[in-house]
Amino acid sequence: MNEKEIPILYQDNEIIIVHKPCGLLVHPYWKETNERDNLMNRVRDQIGLKVYPIHRLDRPVSGVIMFGLNGEIVKRIQEHWHDKKKVHKEYIALVHGEITEAGKYDFPLSDQNKVKKDALTNFIPLTTNGQVTLMQVMIETGRQHQIRRHFARSKHNLIGDVKHGRGAINRHYRDEYKFQRIFLHSYRFKIDLDFLKVDVICPLPDELTHLLDQIGISNDTIPDWRESESN
Repeated sequence: MNEKEIPILYQDNEIIIVHKPCGLLVHPYWKETNERDNLMNRVRDQIGLKVYPIHRLDRPVSGVIMFGLNGEIVKRIQEHWHDKKKVHKEYIALVHGEITEAGKYDFPLSDQNKVKKDALTNFIPLTTNGQVTLMQVMIETGRQHQIRRHFARSKHNLIGDVKHGRGAINRHYRDEYKFQRIFLHSYRFKIDLDFLKVDVICPLPDELTHLLDQIGISNDTIPDWRESESN
């Protein structure tokens, strides 16, 4: 696979699910109208078909992204997008500090117009070395930078988060471990609709597993939830 080739996690006649690398926009938008190198264009060129965005991830975040292969399927999926019983997303994050119990953050977050909106983030600690904690994170709302802002407000900033993190901590991981991205990855995507049933896991990229190895946290602590649910 060449540097610009995008790993395909799932594809059928109507959708394609891929692994978005860190640092790449999902699609151009008004602030970045001249940026031609984006995930949508790469996938289109790679498979030779036009693709239509259904959702997005922030540029620094890696992981699961789904595109429609026609406008009609995008419309049908988006009609159910906020139904958390039908659309389930899980993230893996590395946060500052030690967290030993599962919990949730439910304090409101302001939108771009400074209007406070309900926001709910659920989390389960997977393992910790005392300085940082590897987390499984599920969101029930989709506010901008929700995971990053919720953990930052609780003093458990995500490692490598330039916008909402702590500069001294980020510099430590950059200087000591050459780690230069945010540790936030869209790990699992499950959709259960009458017309579409998909459950996809996107493994952590090498730069994330390498950091875990360096700081003594085993990648084996991230289970395959599909296997546990089938038992």
